[in-house]
Amino acid sequence: MTENIRQMFSKMNDETRDQALLLLKSEFNLESTKFVKKNWIIGGRIPEKNQERIVQIFQNLLRTQVFKINQIRVEL
Repeated sequence: MTENIRQMFSKMNDETRDQALLLLKSEFNLESTKFVKKNWIIGGRIPEKNQERIVQIFQNLLRTQVFKINQIRVEL
């Protein structure tokens, strides 16, 4: 599941990535977004008990990202 999380994170634009890191920091009461990115995302050391929730969060963020992109295309 860790690889799926990494793949989803790589599909995010910068704005969505920042939002994802802030949400994970808040959701799991962590000290910094740098810790989340370095140890959980890049390092692949995501506690197993948190992985399912992270997938849900990332799926929702990616859905929102796609919706925003589609809105921009429609307005053009």
